[in-house]
Parts: sequence; C-alpha cells; structure tokens
Amino acid sequence: MLLASCGSERSDHEFAFQALGTEISVTLFSVSDDQASESSRQLQQYMAGIGHHWYPWSEGELRSINIAIELQDAVDVSPRLAAVIRRAADIERLSNNRFNAGLGRVTELWGLHRIGGEPPPVPNADAIAFALSQAIGVTNIRWADDQIVGAPPGLMLDLGGIAKGAILEDSATLLTGLGIDSAIVNIGGDLTVIGEPDGRSAHIGILSPFEAEAIASIDVFGGETIVTSGNYERFVEIGGRRYPHVLNPRTGLPVDHTASVTVVHADAMLADAAATALMVGGPAEFEQLTEALGVRYALLIDASGELSLTDEMDKRLDWLD
Repeated sequence: MLLASCGSERSDHEFAFQALGTEISVTLFSVSDDQASESSRQLQQYMAGIGHHWYPWSEGELRSINIAIELQDAVDVSPRLAAVIRRAADIERLSNNRFNAGLGRVTELWGLHRIGGEPPPVPNADAIAFALSQAIGVTNIRWADDQIVGAPPGLMLDLGGIAKGAILEDSATLLTGLGIDSAIVNIGGDLTVIGEPDGRSAHIGILSPFEAEAIASIDVFGGETIVTSGNYERFVEIGGRRYPHVLNPRTGLPVDHTASVTVVHADAMLADAAATALMVGGPAEFEQLTEALGVRYALLIDASGELSLTDEMDKRLDWLD
C-alpha cells in the first residue's frame, strides 16, 4: 500500500508489500506522486515474476531448468538468470565451496523449502550422503552462450543464498531508471541504499541474533548493500529442535556454530552469498574467507555470542549499550 499524501510537489514516499515470502519496504526521497506510484507498480510486478521464476519449487523457469538438468537436456536460460547462476559459480570457487547454489536436494531432504505443514523426520546419514553426492557444484555446469548444455544429472539449483542480492541490485536499477536518485529498498531486513537519503548516509541497526534488539548501528552509503544471514531467520522444527536453513555444503547439515553474519558491500550479490559462505565457514575460517571474497566489512557472531569482525567493520560500527 502506498503511504503518501496527494499533491504535485516532490516529497518522501514509503510503501510496503508482501513478496518473496517476506515484507518488502521501499522509501523514496524527494520524488513526485507519479514516480512513487509507478515505482510501486513496477517493483511489485518485478518481484512477483521473480518469486515465480527463480524459486525452484514453483512452476517457473528455475524448476524447468532443474528438470532439464535431470533429464540431461540442453535448456535455454534467460540472460539475467544465466548471469546469476554464473555469478553463483564464481563465488562457489572463491569460497572453496562454502557457498553452493546447488543444494536443492539437500534442502528438500531437510524440509527447509516447505511453508507450513508437517516437517519430515531428521534425515539419516545415508540419505544426506546421497543428496550431497548430487550437489557437486554449480561450477560443473557447461554453457554455450545462455544455454546450459551439460550438468550433473542430480544437480538441483537453489539460488536462495544469492537471489536476494540480485533482486536488490535489479530493484536499484529499476528505480534509477525511473529517475529516482535517492531511495532505500529493504527485503526482509536486507537492504540497498541508492544515493544519499535526505542528503546523508542511511543509519542502519544491526540486531542481536539472540534478542530482538539492536546491538550496533552502521552508516550505509549510496551504492552499498547490507545483508544479514542468521540461524534465527528461517528454520525447520523437528522433534522440538530447530534446524537452521543455512546448510553446510561439505556435510549436508544445518549450520549451528554461527548465529549471524552481517556483510556490507557495493556488490549486492557478493554481499548476499558472502554472508552465507561466512555462516558456513564460521569463526575458524572468517579471516580466510573475507580475504578470498574481497569482503572488507563483515561481522560474525557465533553461537556462544563471541564476535569476529574485520578491522574495517570495527571502525564503521557504532556499538550500543
């Protein structure tokens, strides 16, 4: 619903809507009513399409691609989706497989793709090992332009660890194309800043993964994206125990050693995927992964509450009492 007063003068506008299984909120600074209305219309239309075509359990493009891979058929991929899959492969290499966008079958095994309904039983070691044997990496896809011409038959693409970054990137492109110079797009707490809202950076709070309150804040500048991945966001509950949605590509098990990771970067897709990779790597691999991925601003909070952060992130954070 668009929340703004009528009038021809330029003013700040806010609107929010449900898409991609979460709430999308957008703030536009110093725009006309017409710009705000058109932005709302186009963003909702875009995200409805993405929610259908990029979700592997909808009857959209990504599901069709996964079926073609299983049948060992060549399949054409739309240019934007092809670019996202290729980028996922790049980050898989850089992260030494701590990020892997081919874990769809493991996600299914744990029931992490379901919304509501009875969860499955905890999978046994043999089932996990078999599902992992199918998830040998997006780097194994063979391309001819924007056509997939070969891939392991058991590979099932699931772009949940990078899609939000791509969507934030596309949203910024869409808004600037409508002549909007300053805005904030927020997808379920992950956001991109466009320009300088009200002539300054955006002051963003970072929540504790253990309590619903901010522990620090950070100024996020135009062109930057801030993403947080946490074990409290999405999970499946089996037998009274919560299993987080982030899976370790090496073991097939939900990550439980890390509570949350926050990444700030000018590359929205990298920010999104890096947050997942750092969740998987945990404190022991934090320094190695931030260097390999080129991430200067990152904060990790492990399951016991201990912090790991880059020197640059430490300088930018404003800790709260």
